[in-house]
Amino acid sequence: MSSPLKAPIAKSKSLSTIKSVIPVGSIVHSFLLYDGNLEVELANSKRFLVSHTNKYVNFEFWECLQRDPERVSLIANHFSPIESDNIFDVLQKEWPKYPDPFVRSAMFYLLNQSSDLGYISSGKLIENKELKRNIIKLKSFVSENLHIQFDQEENFIDSIKNINNKCDYVFLPVRNFSFNFLEDGKSIGFEQTRVIHRDLKKFIDNTDKKVILLYNYSKQVINLYKDNNIKIIDQWGRCTEVTKFAKEVLIANF
Repeated sequence: MSSPLKAPIAKSKSLSTIKSVIPVGSIVHSFLLYDGNLEVELANSKRFLVSHTNKYVNFEFWECLQRDPERVSLIANHFSPIESDNIFDVLQKEWPKYPDPFVRSAMFYLLNQSSDLGYISSGKLIENKELKRNIIKLKSFVSENLHIQFDQEENFIDSIKNINNKCDYVFLPVRNFSFNFLEDGKSIGFEQTRVIHRDLKKFIDNTDKKVILLYNYSKQVINLYKDNNIKIIDQWGRCTEVTKFAKEVLIANF
């Protein structure tokens, strides 16, 4: 079963390449958990995933979904569809104020499904013709090898450093990349995790942990990580050296 959440970025084609780097049976600590598409796929393919987030709203959604997916589905069905732009705008700002965690989780799901950006706190309302069917599918969600962990550290790099149980690999689906320093102080949503790419580069070069990063392809990414092992992935999910068709980049420090 795949993740019930819509990815804010085009769905990754990198899964087969990631699985070629991370063997079956590996214990993987992933970070930056949000939509969980790659994490669920890896967990369902006999890798053991401990998926970390320091965003409580993300942790709460996945925790509630694993505890009682039918309850999340029933509440989402009760509130769907979101009927107007005004209601959507209000919910984007106010949904964390609902007192019940399962109601918050259902709203988290509906906002993700109804946003053109796939985020909870940003984007415009769109019609999702598959929403009713997706809500029904939500009832049967299960991913036995996926374990969710809430980290107290404000900086996720500190959370990686503090892993104290077995870890074969660390995986971060970073995807977006920017060196725009104006974005450092830019407001982001409840569900988004800020990544300082130069700090991440410094960390992977100085840790003894095996770290794998996934980015969307750009020359800036290649230049920043040129000293690491790089696999370029095309639009069909194949490794390539032809940058004309490059879509993603898998980077490893081993």
